[in-house]
Amino acid sequence: MGTSNAILLPERFDYSFFQSFEQQILSLLGEQQATEEEIVLDFAQVQYLDSSALGMMVMANKQAEEKSMRIVLVNLQGLAAEIVAIARLDQMFIIR
Repeated sequence: MGTSNAILLPERFDYSFFQSFEQQILSLLGEQQATEEEIVLDFAQVQYLDSSALGMMVMANKQAEEKSMRIVLVNLQGLAAEIVAIARLDQMFIIR
């Protein structure tokens, strides 16, 4: 797996990142070859996320499923990991 199918999320993953996130997701969904099955969301820098970030993740997952793809979360830690678990999104996404 290369990094070409990854989105490095910002330190503050909130509504201010919506437009950039949406553009990146749509670009990756449109460019993926038949062999690509995953889009990676890299949480390495994320210190904060809010409900709009959770909504963006759910939206991205729905769009990916429509293309028979999946969203994978990597480097999920600390408060971000807790919020994802509390929202039960850890059951929706593959976490590595």
